Amino acid sequence: MNPGFMSLWIVLILFILIATGWKPYLAPEISRRTLAILGIVMVLLLSLSIWWSPFSEHIQVELHVSVCFLMLVSLLSYKGSDDWSYIGYLILCTMMIAVIWGFIRKIYSFDPIFHWVGPSWDAPLLTGIFCGAFTSQAKHQFGMLVWGAVLGETLNAHLQSGAYTAHLGSLSWWDSFWIALAAARLFSLLLKTIRIGTSKLSLMLMQIKGGRPS
Repeated sequence: MNPGFMSLWIVLILFILIATGWKPYLAPEISRRTLAILGIVMVLLLSLSIWWSPFSEHIQVELHVSVCFLMLVSLLSYKGSDDWSYIGYLILCTMMIAVIWGFIRKIYSFDPIFHWVGPSWDAPLLTGIFCGAFTSQAKHQFGMLVWGAVLGETLNAHLQSGAYTAHLGSLSWWDSFWIALAAARLFSLLLKTIRIGTSKLSLMLMQIKGGRPS
């Protein structure tokens, strides 16, 4: 599959679902206006060829301007939260996602024969599932995966000691990011459906037995 095709496919599906009334399930905390502004700005930035090498002397990492913007926006997802213990929890989860992402990429750089779904799919899928288990809020999942994908690829470049250059903002990187974000939302919705189903089943069993819910 050509790089960028998966990103385009997921974005189109996301746009169709939001336009047909699925926004309360996909991104309930983010307004349509914010989504539209972010989309327009990202399209404009993606058309630019501006790259930045923050660790040029130590780690081979090239950061696209669109990813820099995404990192700044993701920091705003924590705006208005006064629970510093929860913010610390999200930061810890982000670091865990970055470590999992980086080490899976590093392991597959040795021998990608033994894999789960595919060498380019396993890291984003696994981190997306973990992210969906860590938090159910879309804006926090977004922030965790943006920084997790950036730090994870940076860790991978560091572990490979010059044999790999992380292009954060390339088409393949965007494919991985969107796969992880889609996996996180789907897994969190699956967990929510299971909880609702279990609650309703318990209520039905109590009614059958003649009990009353508290």
